[in-house]
Amino acid sequence: MKKIAVALCVAAALAAGTFVLAQTQTPPRPPLDPRIDKLLEQNEKILQNQDEILKTLADMKESILILKRRSS
Repeated sequence: MKKIAVALCVAAALAAGTFVLAQTQTPPRPPLDPRIDKLLEQNEKILQNQDEILKTLADMKESILILKRRSS
């Protein structure tokens, strides 16, 4: 009876250990393509330019509203 209990405990420990190892391992990443980095940099620049353009448009809209009030 003790041999069966010990065998079951060892089997349970092995199963738990393999489960923990399977959960902690991360899948291997594919090598990064330098073209992707370049695209990401270009995208960031485009977004920054877009923010600047939106700010400029908002300023222009405000200036036009001021001019309309003064001219009326």
